[in-house]
Amino acid sequence: MKRQPESRLPNFLHAILLLLSLLLPFPALANEPVLVSTFDPSPKDASQTLVITLSAAPRNVHSFVLEDSKRLVIDITEARLLEPATNMPVQHPLVLRVRAAQFNPTTARVVLDLKQDVTHRIDTPASGTENAAHKIVVSLAPMNPAAPPQKPTHPTPPPQVVRPDIQKIHPAYTVALADTVGSAENKTLIFGESTAPSEDQEEPSPWGRLNFSGFLLAKIAQELHESGAPEQARNFRNTVRLEGKWTPPLPGNDPAAVPGASSTFILASLQSDYLWFGPEHSTDDYDLDLYEGYISHATPGWDLRLGRQIVRWGKTDQISPADNVNPQDMREFFVPELEDRKIPNWMARIRLFPGDFTLEGIFIPFFEENEFDFSGTTWALLGAQPTDLRIDESKPGKGLDNSDLGLRASTSLAGWDVALSYLHAIEKSPRLRFDPTNPAGPTLHADYHRQNIWAVEFETTADKFGFRGEGAYFDKQSIHTASLDSVAKPVLHYALGMDYLGEQDWYANVQLSHQHVFEYESRILLLRRDNFYLNGEINREFWRGNVMLRLRYALDLSDGGSFLTPEAILSYYENLELTLGANVFTGPEDTLFGRYRDNDQIFCKIKYYF
Repeated sequence: MKRQPESRLPNFLHAILLLLSLLLPFPALANEPVLVSTFDPSPKDASQTLVITLSAAPRNVHSFVLEDSKRLVIDITEARLLEPATNMPVQHPLVLRVRAAQFNPTTARVVLDLKQDVTHRIDTPASGTENAAHKIVVSLAPMNPAAPPQKPTHPTPPPQVVRPDIQKIHPAYTVALADTVGSAENKTLIFGESTAPSEDQEEPSPWGRLNFSGFLLAKIAQELHESGAPEQARNFRNTVRLEGKWTPPLPGNDPAAVPGASSTFILASLQSDYLWFGPEHSTDDYDLDLYEGYISHATPGWDLRLGRQIVRWGKTDQISPADNVNPQDMREFFVPELEDRKIPNWMARIRLFPGDFTLEGIFIPFFEENEFDFSGTTWALLGAQPTDLRIDESKPGKGLDNSDLGLRASTSLAGWDVALSYLHAIEKSPRLRFDPTNPAGPTLHADYHRQNIWAVEFETTADKFGFRGEGAYFDKQSIHTASLDSVAKPVLHYALGMDYLGEQDWYANVQLSHQHVFEYESRILLLRRDNFYLNGEINREFWRGNVMLRLRYALDLSDGGSFLTPEAILSYYENLELTLGANVFTGPEDTLFGRYRDNDQIFCKIKYYF
């Protein structure tokens, strides 16, 4: 999608946006869901129980105490947090703070920062039925060498009814997790107090529950290779997203509802996004749009979502051949992470839960393409310099003939999560045709064509290792050539990945992907017949989890190019994340990464959650 290069905001507004994004102390609004409440142990017993309730049995629960500090770590697999990592101080003689974060794509990590040495016990009592809620009970007590860890004397709270869209349950607090087949809302993690609710708890509102959350992001980047020629050596991005979730006062939405009750909520988020490149050939773009907005209704046997939303298919990270439902924002190439590049689509999504299977269907009535620049920016298809080339972009109409359809089936077999999917959709990137003799001047025609995608996914774990992969066959995929034309070729693309989760705050992920182009032609640009890539991440936490050093990497094994992103992330301040990093490209000029080797940059990013 071509972006207009002219400025849409006065310069003084740019300065105000920058000042607000960096300095304004936003108040902490009611964040839904809240991860952890202050502990309220029974005065008769110094022990404390942390209860984690999930809608299905976890595949693995692993706990350990870090030797270099007083920290109890609990890793839950398979689980995925929907909300950002959260640090929550607590008032308790044994616990200083509780933190929850997505340690890797398949593991949710809960960390208890302790004030003193304690004994602990982890229990995972079995539920009465296969589909009932499951509990993880963590018991703490002051260290007493003469006595073994004991279970708390006060009763453990009964299992809660867990629904995909459950919200705040007093006095427990929730955060949604992904299920074992990749969905982002099939499980709920509940951190509960061990005591009964107080008599003065807030009465439910007759208007239902309305909760707000969001974030503010400011990122500035400076290129490392400035030259004398006019160029875009810097870029700045400011994004503000405000999300509201309303749960109407329906019988099924009552936290005390009986098992099997339905639930309904409406979610809407508004996003302000400003992106600037400069100072020479300065371009900027500002959008204020509805980001996500949908209504969700769930029952024990099925759920339905209608509206603007993101659907994630696939198991692997960053390079995900099976994940083709939503378009992406490619205005900064793939420097932002995959989840940050996703653009919501208007769609209807229904899921059925017959037995151990999940059947999913999607219908997308309106076409939305990838967002990118043809020219005028550092990452544009034709480069940063303005061009006189005429762009003739033809988008599909709004009729049902141009709608997208998708089907997906998933299940668990002997410890393996597997899924099959089919997507009948229009390509998100255009097919190009260069016309140098057009009477209106040299013209680059861009139009969009339909393709069919068949995909398979799998995932499993073994001790501290996770194994996953996915593959997709595209019957037609538009590939650019050196003459600015595109050719449509069948493509097979698969990725295999392995994760390692260590006990010394280490995490490593590596993925190998192979892309094979059938009916290959030598004039194809940036791709060979067989293309091999290695990508992944290595990170480690320091200073009681307040600092993380992380390296994201992508290596072109066929042509020798690479893309590296080393980062230092500070999360000491509540709800605030500070990142200092770099993006480094290497390789020959005619390769995927090498074409951006003059775009090496150092960046600073500030993200505040509210």
